Amino acid sequence: MMKRYAVYRTTSAPASRKLGAAGLALALTAFLAMRFGVIDADVFVLSLVVSAVIAFAALVLALHACNRIWIHGGPGVPAALTGTIFGLLALGPPALVVAMLVLRPGTQDLSTDRLEPPEVNAQSLAAEQPFLGWFDDAVQQHVWPSVARWSGSAAAPDGGTQQRFPDIVSRRYRISTAQLHAAGAKALDTLNWKVVDELPPDLLDAPTRLQAEGTSRILGLKHDVTLRIRPDPVGALLDVRARSRTPLNDISGNPDHIRNVFAEIDRVLLDTYGDLARLAVDETVVEEELQPEPDEELRDTIPLPGFKPYVEEDDTPAPDGPDLTDLEG
Repeated sequence: MMKRYAVYRTTSAPASRKLGAAGLALALTAFLAMRFGVIDADVFVLSLVVSAVIAFAALVLALHACNRIWIHGGPGVPAALTGTIFGLLALGPPALVVAMLVLRPGTQDLSTDRLEPPEVNAQSLAAEQPFLGWFDDAVQQHVWPSVARWSGSAAAPDGGTQQRFPDIVSRRYRISTAQLHAAGAKALDTLNWKVVDELPPDLLDAPTRLQAEGTSRILGLKHDVTLRIRPDPVGALLDVRARSRTPLNDISGNPDHIRNVFAEIDRVLLDTYGDLARLAVDETVVEEELQPEPDEELRDTIPLPGFKPYVEEDDTPAPDGPDLTDLEG
């Protein structure tokens, strides 16, 4: 009778599979809860951190199981591979969130007017997110300077927005503020953003204002977009400001929100007036139109009148003698 040896069975492989499944389930649950507004951004990020820790532990156990199976043999390879796949999938959402925070700095509050941005009348939720605020500050102070030094750029994350977003600038239109206000309201409605505050025009060229609340498509993050319309020598001046209520970023950020507003306003004006080129005004065009007229060139000689002046003569005869004048009585 042949002696049967005990088959080596590792406990790391099934543990890896269970931990990977748990991490993936937690990441998916956090994503769905965030999308439907059940949890806030702070709880969402903390949940992703926990799922990332669990997924990393699953990967470590899977590697340990593969090593033990290689040395001692026995079953467990399918369980280890399953744990590896679950762990990598669970690490996807946390890695994406960190990448958005690191690679897209300085976009939490963006405006076409950097010196005097439009006012946003809405409460900020950043104070209610201590963990996410601390994490964003750490990224701004430690991670981004290292990336800037590595890339050879000394620009701060919140600076240089003009260089990083050259198209995010104020725009002028050759229409009245009331007409531009109507086009902006139509654009916000097309983008499915809810208008929460409005200063309607009481006169044709009076300053106006629109503020809308939007929701991102992936994570359901809230953001505020403000349109400020003021009279301008050309017609109307439009400034747009987009501000996120959380440091957390989605696939589309505030630069895309401002670009979408401009694109929709251009579409509305094109549908309404037809010729957009005569309505939208470039900065160079404005500078040329507002330049004062040049003075006439200085003459080298004194200009002479084009006619001979006529002086009415007196009928009194002039004195004949050299010593006599008309002042003597």
